[in-house]
Parts: sequence; structure tokens; C-alpha cells
Amino acid sequence: MYAWRHIPIVRILIPFIAGIISSGYLQVPILYITQGLVFALLILISVHYYLKFNINLKVQRGLSVLILFSYFLLGIMITSFHNEENYASHYSNFQDKEGELVVRVINQPEQKQKSVGCAVELCQLQGVSEVLSVKGKAQLYFVKSSSSSKIKYGDYLVLGKSISPISEPKNPYQFDFKQYYANQNIYHQEFVDSTSWAFLGSNKTSLIWQFSYKIRDYLKQRFITLFPNQDIRGVAEALVFGYKDDLNKEWLKAFSRTGTIHVLAVSGLHVGIIFLLLNLILGVSKSTGRVLIFKSIIITLCLFFYCLLTGFAPSVSRATIMFSTVVVAKAFNRQSNIYNTLALSAFVLLVIDPYNLFQVGFQFSYLAVLGIVHYKDIFRSWIPAKSWLQDKVASLLAVSVAAQITTFPLGLYYFHQYPNLFFISNLIVIPCITVILYCSLLAIGVSIFSDIVSEAFSNLASVYIEFVSRIVHVIQDIPYAFFDGVHISFAQMILLYCFVITITITLKFKVVRGWWFVVGTVILFLIYDLRYENKLNKDEVVVFHVRNQTLVGLKSQEKLTVLASSSSYKQSNTYDFILEPYAINARIDKEFKIIPLGLSKSKQLIGDVQFGGNGILWHRSKSYLFLDYVQEYVSDTLSVDVLLVGGRKSKNYLEKVLPLIKSEKTIFLDHWENDDFNSKTDSTEVLQSRYIVITSNI
Repeated sequence: MYAWRHIPIVRILIPFIAGIISSGYLQVPILYITQGLVFALLILISVHYYLKFNINLKVQRGLSVLILFSYFLLGIMITSFHNEENYASHYSNFQDKEGELVVRVINQPEQKQKSVGCAVELCQLQGVSEVLSVKGKAQLYFVKSSSSSKIKYGDYLVLGKSISPISEPKNPYQFDFKQYYANQNIYHQEFVDSTSWAFLGSNKTSLIWQFSYKIRDYLKQRFITLFPNQDIRGVAEALVFGYKDDLNKEWLKAFSRTGTIHVLAVSGLHVGIIFLLLNLILGVSKSTGRVLIFKSIIITLCLFFYCLLTGFAPSVSRATIMFSTVVVAKAFNRQSNIYNTLALSAFVLLVIDPYNLFQVGFQFSYLAVLGIVHYKDIFRSWIPAKSWLQDKVASLLAVSVAAQITTFPLGLYYFHQYPNLFFISNLIVIPCITVILYCSLLAIGVSIFSDIVSEAFSNLASVYIEFVSRIVHVIQDIPYAFFDGVHISFAQMILLYCFVITITITLKFKVVRGWWFVVGTVILFLIYDLRYENKLNKDEVVVFHVRNQTLVGLKSQEKLTVLASSSSYKQSNTYDFILEPYAINARIDKEFKIIPLGLSKSKQLIGDVQFGGNGILWHRSKSYLFLDYVQEYVSDTLSVDVLLVGGRKSKNYLEKVLPLIKSEKTIFLDHWENDDFNSKTDSTEVLQSRYIVITSNI
């Protein structure tokens, strides 16, 4: 049934996806791609009419290849057209021009503690002598004030300052916000103070999105009443309509470590739960003919309404298209192939926005469904069940394992962790989530008629949410409940998928030679891992980029000692966004030492770092001088291996002291330039935009 000829949409989806991926590497003008696609279509039409009168197998095969190539070109073309940076009117081509920038808010602003964040569409650049129409999107953060708190979706604003391009990661292995926003067609961002913007006095909205935002605002207000406890409310909001700002970070971490984080992201699971509820309420299983068609239309509209409510999240959109296709096919007595249905939903979403392909949620969603579709029945057949309850438990276990088979390489690559007890946590959490979702939806629906009944449903949902929270916290505290800090490269992730595919084919079709490919993928994985380990075995000093602060990592094999100035030492973001990514990718134990640089003023030994006082220290036979922490005046010539100059000393001080310090490498942090101190030019590096790595041979 699932032979190649029965999945035509899958066949065209593969080259289409290849075209989307290739668009970032092939520097071919859009005009040439469009001309090539038009030329291919003309050939296809001509050959089609030829084959109507002359059957030729070789020509048919050539036609098939040309069709696949046409979809490859279509993927490149749609991606190129979608990328606004390719247009001559994009703002990046006018950044050097001065003037006021007119923008329109294109999403619901997020109210944060000190700022109001929103995405904007760039409309006009109003210069002194001309007004230019510009394209592009930007992410703006306005200083929190009474005015910025009134910004709403659709408002036109005028900015009195230019906006900056999003910069690349400034520290090793740091999250790439530039690429993250580029996948949303956003290439600029800016922090706007209260004096640099104003309302333009007009507003333009989409009726669909405006309706969606109003419903979400209404639900937020209702949930505040129904769920007074913020932690419980955060879970309920995430479950019902995907609002995550109120989620407790500790709860979020517990869900992640137990493999149940997917329940907090509106996804196909939630659409499936709602779909089952609608089927039960409408009695679809007992309907036929026009009644069945009418009920199918109601179900489809309800699913798309929920999709709108969640802001068309990729996983919800995918599930909505899939279930709608199944419902319509059943209403008209048509057979539907699950792989074709899945491919159709992916094709539609990628045509609308080809950058969906690079969204982590999109990738997880489709891979999980593929795993469930292909492996679920296999694993289910291995688990005996004699009663209804045993059957449900066995089915849930089979679904959990099947989804993990196709998503664990992606989880290791993106999140560097693996939940070992996922089958236990899912077995408990998913049934509870079903009850919570039903109760929350009923609480909202019934609140129109009866506050007492509505409160009863919300209280029941709260009890289940609290129970689920306790369960995931208990499971995460079990020894070896999860592997954390795991690092694999992109190539290793691909090899893991090759391993899954080859072992599946080998076992399913009993291909003896397939075991050679299985062993080959394992050997290649180990070779990549060994090469990576050899690369990491080098000692290095990393001068991290932290604005107006000093943060230096002394790496020796698998050990890391971090020297930090007072402010960077106290900030939790320093660990979460700078040190942890580096430690994971460098495969360093998370229990590394962080030593305040203030200790460099005195003489003492801490671990393998010997402080000599007056800002100097030694590590593995190399000497380092932190000039910011020098208290005594330097009057004699001083020799060190590495000199680090921060921003605490005055320029006059540095002009007098620097000529007395001889160093193999001098690093100027913060705002200093090479030209400020010509005497140090030969061995100077300036840390302004990115980190600096010093290898063991300085």
C-alpha cells in the first residue's frame, strides 16, 4: 500500500524541500530560476501532448525526472521570493541614509518588566529631500512607559533613529539570534528609548489576526479569574492557546527533563484531543450522507478556529490540515494515505512560508508523527494486553517510544539532553493533559452561562495541573532520569538518522547486507566523535564578550576555570547564555569553577590558578595580568604572557603604564582601539564585537 507509486505528494515534496535548502547555497538570480521553471513547464506540456499519441517509456521516465526537477526549482524560487532581503527596496540597502522611519506593528506587543517588544513592518524612510518606500521587518524593544504600554497590533509608528542589523553570536556556541530571526524574515533590531519614537495616529490590521489577538486577550483575562495561582495558570494558558509568558521556569525545566515538554506547546496532540471531543459530541461515527458532510464541515471549521487561536503554530497547522483531510475524505468515501496526508500538510505550510522548514517545532512535529505512523503498530504488537486498560496503556507506551525513535537525534543536537524515563512520564502526564485541556475549554465555554460550574471545571483542571507538576518534579529527581550536557555535531545527527533508517530497512525486509550499512554508520559516528574529541583536547584561553565586564575561561583538557568580574559573576544570564553553551559543546563537566577576579588583588592558590596579587595570576605555566585589578602603580618593567586591558583605567594611566609591560599578546576589551596605543600595535587584539580564543601556544 505504501509503495513509492502510492505516495505522489511525498515524491514531489522531497525535491521541493531540497530546493528550499539549496536556495541558501546557490547564488543564482531569481530571474534565471523563474526562466528555468517556465522553460521546464513548457517542455512538460509539450511532452504530455506527445505522450497522448505516442507511448514511450524512456520519454516517460525523462518526464518524471523533469517534473521532480521542476519542483526543485519551485522550492528555490518560492524561498527566494519569500526572502525580503533579495528585494532592491529592502531597508538594508538604505541604512546609510538619514531620516525618520515609518513602521507598522505586525504582532501583539509583549509586555516585559522593563520593555515592550514587538515585530514591525518597515514602510517608509522619510529623508530631508525624499520619501522612500522600503521593505523589511525588524524586532523593536521600547522602554517601558505609559506611552509604549499603549502600543497595539496594527499601529503606525515613526522612529527618529535608524535601526541596526542583528549581529552574529558574540561568544562561542552561543544561540544564533541572527539566524533565528532571519528564518522569520527579520534582519534588524533596536532598543528604542522614549524620546526616539511617536505614534503616527493611524492603524491598519488584518481582520483575521485582529480577531485572533482579541480572543487571546479575552482568554488571558478569563484565565486570571479562573486560575488565580500564576504557576498553574501558566500551564493552563500554554496548553489551551500556546501563551507561555506565565510559565514557571522551574516547571518548564522539569517538563523538559522528563520528555513531556511537548504537552506545553500547542501541537498535534492538542488538536487530536479536540478532534476526538468534537467527534464524540457530534456523534460522527453514527452519521452518514449529507449529515456526515455537514458535521465534517463543522469539525474542520472548529479545528481551523483553534489553529487561528494559537497563531497558526506549525504543529497545530500541520495537524489541522491532516485531520481536515481525513475528515473530508471520509465524508466523501475516499481512501486517504497517511503519508500523503502528512506530505500535503507539509507542502502547504512550506509554500506559505518555506522558512517553516528551519523551525525546530516544525521539524520535531513531523518527525514525531512519522515515527508514530511507522513504528507505533510494531511496538504495540510486542506488548500483550488482555483488558481495555492494558490496551490503552500499551498503545500509549508504543506511541511514546515510536515518537522518541525519530526525534531523539534532533533533541540531542538542539537541546543536548535525553529523557531516559520519558515512557513513564508520558504514561502519566498525557492522560492528565487530556483532562486538563477538556476542563479548561469547558470552563471557558460554561463561564458564559454559569460562574459556579465554570469554577468547578477550572478547580478540577488546577488539581490535575498540580498533580502533573509534582509527578514531573519527582521523576526528574530520580537518579539518571535524564542525560544532560550531551553534544553531537550536525553530521553525527544525520548519521544517527541513517542508523535508524538502515536498521529499520534491514529488520523489515530482512536484508542481510543491510547490517554492513548499520555497522558503517556506527563506525562513522565514532570516527566523527573521536575527531571532535581530539580537537577539544587542546588547551585554550577564551576571552568572552561581556559588555563592560571581564569574563575569561581557562580551559585545560576537560577542566574549565572561569575568571569573572563582579557584575558578570553575579548575573545568571552569564551562565545560561555564555558559559553553559561553551561548556556543553566543549564537553566540559558543568561543575567548573567560577572565580571572582577581585581575588586577584591578593596572593593565594585556588585550584590550578595561582594568584600573585596586584592583578597577576599563573595558570599552567602561563602568566596573565588583568590591568583593571592592578592597585599598585607599575614603575618597573613587567613581563607577562597575556595582558588584558579593561575599561576601568583612564587613558592617561594606560599611556604611562603600558610601555612598561611586555607581553606576547595584549587584548584590549570594551571601547579601546588599536590606534589608541601605538606601542602595543604589533601584538594587540581588540575585543569589541566577538570573543577571542588563545591556543596553548600563545
